[in-house]
Amino acid sequence: MRIIHALPRRMRFEAKAASSIELCVADWVSGSRFRQETTVFAERGEAPLLDVDIFRLEPARRLASWRLAHTIRRQVKLRGYELVVAQQHLPTVARIAAFNPRIPVILQTHNFIAPPKRGVGAGWRNAITCRQLQRLAGITLVSEATLRRFESDWPDVTIPRKVISNGFDFSLWHPATVREKKILVVGRTQETKGILEAAQGISAFLEKFRDWRAVFILSEPAKEKAYFDSVLNVLESRKDQVDIMIGAPFAQVKQITESAAISIVASKWEEPFGRTALEAHAGGAALISSQTGGLREISGDTAAWLTEVTDSAVATMLFRLASDDELREKLAREGMQRVRRLFPLSRPSSEAASGITPICERLDRFYEEVVDRHTESVRGPSRSSCT
Repeated sequence: MRIIHALPRRMRFEAKAASSIELCVADWVSGSRFRQETTVFAERGEAPLLDVDIFRLEPARRLASWRLAHTIRRQVKLRGYELVVAQQHLPTVARIAAFNPRIPVILQTHNFIAPPKRGVGAGWRNAITCRQLQRLAGITLVSEATLRRFESDWPDVTIPRKVISNGFDFSLWHPATVREKKILVVGRTQETKGILEAAQGISAFLEKFRDWRAVFILSEPAKEKAYFDSVLNVLESRKDQVDIMIGAPFAQVKQITESAAISIVASKWEEPFGRTALEAHAGGAALISSQTGGLREISGDTAAWLTEVTDSAVATMLFRLASDDELREKLAREGMQRVRRLFPLSRPSSEAASGITPICERLDRFYEEVVDRHTESVRGPSRSSCT
């Protein structure tokens, strides 16, 4: 099956600066049966994230989604693609579907679909969103939490849907047996991610545990500059024990995760999934988590849960794990075992032979179902039930 994976605007599919969406696409393509027949559409960039066919787009400042949709239509005609898979941005993906009515288009989401609007003018706006969704041949949701919200918010949408989470090829992960006394925090520098509370809690902890260190791997500091400055101010007093890295490539994040004793995901908002939590477990760190949204789906009972995201709660949990080697090692071991069982990309690992269908296999089957369904219907009259 010839497949186009279309990335959002400004995404270059580069190894050195890949976003979480690009990392997910690379993972899903790498384990697919259709990898050799897949082309990633991305803007012009440097060394690619994955060895796969790439169609490089010129960056477009205006009418980017229109140009992408038109380019895809032209390439479908030239190269005979059978399926288009596009990421995250519903208006763009719906436009691709409108430009390509004879080929199925799937939206892959990495966040919650925006709920219906309320207030003056909400009716027609919601009708537009509903029709955009109905125009698609299918949709994937990144967690059960996002699926439940989607079905509750948009009950009139009838397109096929499937939960396709993030996952890893765990043969590429090599957790250290002896862990460094290091605390890892990875995330966007935003208030909703609880980075400041994590910094405050870690600062209080490090004051008493002088043989421990912390690493903050942060991204997008300019988006909330005042917030980023607040984080830096908190960590200034512990600068001899703290490393701050901005925009580190995934390979470096992975390497640090494989050796750190503790990782913290202190999100204050409802996480759609929580890739950093999956990375923590995969790397063998004991995880402190706020359990919001999809985070509990990842960790189950194998994380130390924060009942509230505050500096004192973070510090208290750090004190507990640092003082109890047995508990820390138990959480690390059981978390690693859980994600290897539930989130393998493909089947070769022994952990995948436990009744769990690997993620890429589930995704490939969904592709086939969508294409078969689309072929039978030939899209036909409008499928919309929106009012």
